Amino acid sequence: MISAAAIEELKSRHPCDQVAGQWVRLRRGGKLGLRGPCPLHSPDPGARDSTSFECNAEGWVCATCADGGDVIRLVALRNGLDPAADFPRVVELLGGAAEPDAAKAKQLAADRAARRDQAVRDENLYRERERQAALDIWQRGEALEGSYAEEYLRGRGIAELPPELPPRYGRSVAYFDGSEENEIGRKAPRAIYRGPALLAPIVAPLLDHPPLAGEGREGAIRAVHVTWIDIARPGHKAEIRNPDTGELLPSKKVRGSKAGNVIRLAGNSGRPHTLLLGEGIETVLSVWYALTLDRRRNSDELSLVNLLFWAAVDLGNVGGRAAASVTHPTLKDAAGRRRKVPGPVPDLAAPGITVPDSVTDVVLLGDGDSDRFTTHCALARGAARLARPGRTVRLAWAPEGMDFNDEIRRGG
Repeated sequence: MISAAAIEELKSRHPCDQVAGQWVRLRRGGKLGLRGPCPLHSPDPGARDSTSFECNAEGWVCATCADGGDVIRLVALRNGLDPAADFPRVVELLGGAAEPDAAKAKQLAADRAARRDQAVRDENLYRERERQAALDIWQRGEALEGSYAEEYLRGRGIAELPPELPPRYGRSVAYFDGSEENEIGRKAPRAIYRGPALLAPIVAPLLDHPPLAGEGREGAIRAVHVTWIDIARPGHKAEIRNPDTGELLPSKKVRGSKAGNVIRLAGNSGRPHTLLLGEGIETVLSVWYALTLDRRRNSDELSLVNLLFWAAVDLGNVGGRAAASVTHPTLKDAAGRRRKVPGPVPDLAAPGITVPDSVTDVVLLGDGDSDRFTTHCALARGAARLARPGRTVRLAWAPEGMDFNDEIRRGG
């Protein structure tokens, strides 16, 4: 039996950020201080644009894996081991445990408590800074109607938009990547691009009235989803490249906290009976548009009144944290090892998206152009989280190799 003091000593010898840094390229940023590719799922350990994985000396979290923990859990999952059942083997991989004397054990406990307290303060400060940054971006936004952002959505084949659609247009939104020294010699986020963008508010899923319906509702915003757009090519995202490497960077980012929160795209009923939940804005709006056209052809427009259409931003948010990782049947990492991905069973102790009690039918939208196994596991977790007596949870898949927006654009 390894004592708690010996485990503390082991972790002090192997800070999580140093261990993760042996496997992937980390850089400053994120709420934990360092971010980069995930040692568990990222195919390119040196990618400069990866942001899903964050860590510090105490632990790690990955938005894509919907997982996290301490260095012991990270090493276990990295090596395809069970953190609990294979604990002795994980300790062995970390060089073995050593029992500290009483004085050392007391000091280790005190140091760890101090680091945890500081980490909580730093994380709270980071979250508030990000929320304020998100709110600032949102408040600077302009009306969607008649803007390039509206033109972008219509250029995606969504010829009609919900009347209550909440996104705004950002005329010139900064894109930050990496850091640089500011005028007083301190490291500061580096703005590498500035351009027009679609701004979507990420809010708590359960609101007793529509989000952002009037003045003062900005307090409901938890984050802002930013999609930089190419105004010269309607329907296309901006191509943003790292100025140092020329590497193409993601054209979408989130400022603030998205976990457990959603983009409420359509549906303001006080007692909705159906929720359609998918990853991206374009995916969910495409389904709304297809249903609108279908109901109109059948003279049944009112049937959409009690439907909700939400975007969760990414798969990790749709499914929430997994109880355990599973081995992917085909994908391998750079070393040729089978990759671990979040499994289909949710960790119900971790928070996730909640829906109104009146909802009796949930449809989870699966993109056919992402990895089927990983996507299915995430949707299975989401289905398990949202299941309850009297409620049906269904999965709806886009055609293989496509998402729902692709289907709309091809006339499906």
